[in-house]
Amino acid sequence: MKLTHITVVSMFTLALAACGGSSEPAASGDKAPAEGADKGDGAKEADAAPAVEVPKLTINEADWVEKDLKEVSPMINVTVKAPKDAAFEKNGNGGVDIKIAPHYMITVGALAVSSVKEGIEWGESSSIGNSSYKDGKKIVDEDAGFVFTYQMNDEDNGIKYAPESHWYFFVEKDGAIYSFHDDKPMDAFSTPPQAYTEDDAKKVYEIVKGSAKAN
Repeated sequence: MKLTHITVVSMFTLALAACGGSSEPAASGDKAPAEGADKGDGAKEADAAPAVEVPKLTINEADWVEKDLKEVSPMINVTVKAPKDAAFEKNGNGGVDIKIAPHYMITVGALAVSSVKEGIEWGESSSIGNSSYKDGKKIVDEDAGFVFTYQMNDEDNGIKYAPESHWYFFVEKDGAIYSFHDDKPMDAFSTPPQAYTEDDAKKVYEIVKGSAKAN
């Protein structure tokens, strides 16, 4: 009887081998693809980066109140409106960062220039004149500020970036020139460009323009 049992098992093993079967169990978590499935597409889907959520900026001017920034940094002797729940911090340049959303802040500084015109030129060179960006143009162009759009240069590997919109504004008093502009907080550096819309840039610019004043 033992000889018969061994013979049957051996014949069964040979039959499996002839059919391309395997006596080894599948590794835990492995799943064989269905017959005729395109393994290449499956691999591409697995390697695809997850969609990045684009944050939204909520702007309700009724919730913005005046803040004397000299209370945050003695160098910044100006007052401007900001949301009631905004976070104010003195930055490394002696200016003030006003964080109004996790991905959005307003930076205020004292410029070493002699006129608002020179301030505008500085703002242009830092934005639409920056060689790291392309297709820069002004959407709003005024004597004391501007709103603009641009997009980062294409990468060598083919990655392209969407346009984004930002703004600059300047205030002068007794020879002192103060700059205001929006920026990305350092911990939100990877925020998608689509988060910085033309509509948001215009709205914040108008609030700052209508409220910013030297003390």
